[in-house]
Order: sequence, then structure tokens, then C-alpha cells
Amino acid sequence: MAENPTYPAIHQYNMQYTHPPGILISDHYNEPHGYTCYRPQGTKDWLIMYTLSGKGCINNGRKGYLTCTSGTLTLVSPGTIQNYFTEEGHTWEKLWAHFVPRLSWMDWIPTSNTEGPVFHLHFDDEKSRQALESAFRRVLSYRLDGYGLLRDELTLNALEEIILLVASQNQQKKLDSRVKEILDILSEHYTEDFLVEDLANKVCLSPSRLSHLFKEQVGDSIIETLMKYRLKQAEKLLQYTMRPITEIALGVGFNSSDYFTRQFTSFYGINPSQYRKQHRQ
Repeated sequence: MAENPTYPAIHQYNMQYTHPPGILISDHYNEPHGYTCYRPQGTKDWLIMYTLSGKGCINNGRKGYLTCTSGTLTLVSPGTIQNYFTEEGHTWEKLWAHFVPRLSWMDWIPTSNTEGPVFHLHFDDEKSRQALESAFRRVLSYRLDGYGLLRDELTLNALEEIILLVASQNQQKKLDSRVKEILDILSEHYTEDFLVEDLANKVCLSPSRLSHLFKEQVGDSIIETLMKYRLKQAEKLLQYTMRPITEIALGVGFNSSDYFTRQFTSFYGINPSQYRKQHRQ
């Protein structure tokens, strides 16, 4: 591929954004070969693109070009060259937004995971893809439809969801696939009891190797992680329902309300009754 491709229509921009945090512009493009964009100085905001279908290419500095295909999320930081185009013989369908992040997002926005300046991540599973596309489409909807004074907040909330989905996926990509499989099992079936031996068999590891690998990558043991899933679900039920505490305890997988109360108090610093009363007030 040529180092500096040329196409019939090259759009050059020099965007000097000084806006407060927010969406500056967003859209849905479905562009054939011949579509290209070239901003040698980049912009002062962030650019995020999610490819729905087809194929595009984006310049990754001196490291060449990255390919954007279905399920690919691309994030370009301020001041980074923006040079991208539809690959020959393809149509590139993508959702995109230029934005200035809220300060609280900076801990979530990932750094480059490539040899160049561009962050490039592929979403493998259909559930994650659907969640990401849905959030992007809400960004477009809130910007185009009338939601009064709350329109900007709704738009930012949808974009924040995108940032969180990207951060979560990026974190999971760093996990060993076997650890991720165990995490998926625990999160989906947190009410059930598990033996480490049975989980180890599922991922073809010895119990000791799985325990060590899981603790190394997650920071908690398998039992501690399962406990946290149960307690966090119980926390939501205490906040948003009036279900009896015993019913909540049994519903999230504890065998007794007394044991649940001890664990909840140890984790949150106050017992379930106090926690509910505090949040109701």
C-alpha cells in the first residue's frame, strides 16, 4: 500500500476546538472507494470510529496503515494525523464522533495498543458489538432529535457508555482466554456454587494452575470474585427494591441471611439494613 495515497476528493481541515466537554459532531457514513480524509495536524479533539461493515484504512504514523473491518473500534487522540480512506473494492460503513472528553473519562480512555499512535480494537462477540452500536446510535439520535435542555447530557451519557465498553473490552483482551471464560461463567451464574476442580476441567487446567493464573490476572481468587458478584447484585436489590433481606440473600446465592449479613458488612462497612436505610434517605 502506498505511503501517501491520493484519491479524487481529499478533505483538509484545521479544526481549532475550544469547546467544553461534549460531542462536537457525529454521524453515520456508508462511503464507497474514493472517500478519504486527510488532516495532517489532526484535530484538538478525539476521533472515535466504529466500523459496521466493509473495509477502511487509517494511517498509523510511520508504522503504516491499520485495516478497519466489521467490529473494529478506532480511537485517534488530539494532534494525531488523521488520514483514512475506503479500501479499493469496498464500501466502508461506520459510526463516528469527534468529542472532547469529560475529565472523569481520562482514566478509561485507553492509550495506543499498536506500534503507532492509533488505538485499534476488534470486538469479537456479538453481544458487545450490539451494545456498542446501540450506544453509538443513541449518540446520533440525541444529537438530531429534540430533547430540550437535557439533550447534551443524554448525548454525553451515551458516549460515556461507549468509552466504558471500550475500556472493558480492552481490559478483557489482556486477560488469558481461560480466565475470561471463568469470569463469564461466574458473572452469568453467580447464584450457583462452584468447585475449583470443576472450573479447571472446563478450561483444561489443573486446579492449582487455574487458581494461580486467575489470582494473578484478576487480583482476587475465584471464590472472592464470586462473592463480589453476589454482594454487588445484593447491593442493587437493597437500593432499588423493598424485597426482604433474607429473600435477597437467598436470591443471590447465599445459604443463610446471617452469613450474607456478615459478608456484606465486611465488604461495605455497614450491614444490609443500615445500607438500605442510608440510600433510601
